[in-house]
Amino acid sequence: MAEIHGLAAQVTLVLVIIVAGWAVTLGLIRRPLPPLLLGGLGWALLLLAGTSLLGVMVALTDAPPADPLHIVYGLLAVAVLPGAWAIARMRDDPRRTVVVLAIASLVLLILVFRSFQTGG
Repeated sequence: MAEIHGLAAQVTLVLVIIVAGWAVTLGLIRRPLPPLLLGGLGWALLLLAGTSLLGVMVALTDAPPADPLHIVYGLLAVAVLPGAWAIARMRDDPRRTVVVLAIASLVLLILVFRSFQTGG
């Protein structure tokens, strides 16, 4: 089960790198939010949630992570995109929506990297 959790985390990392790079690029060139980016963010959130559920199962059946911060990073990672969307959807300018989501994607990327460092 731990191997599946690790593999899901790696797939999530790759998707988050792609989506974060895409969002930052769109934010820098001041483009509005394309539906495909929103879909990519949705897939990233689904992968994060699935990886988190696998992590909970691993912690309950095998052993908890060596560093408790791993759990904190996982919870924050799952909360970043919904929180950013709650903020971004209220923006009048669609280009600012992309900027908010780009910043959230970078924060998410940092959290995912840190979860690898604390995963033990």
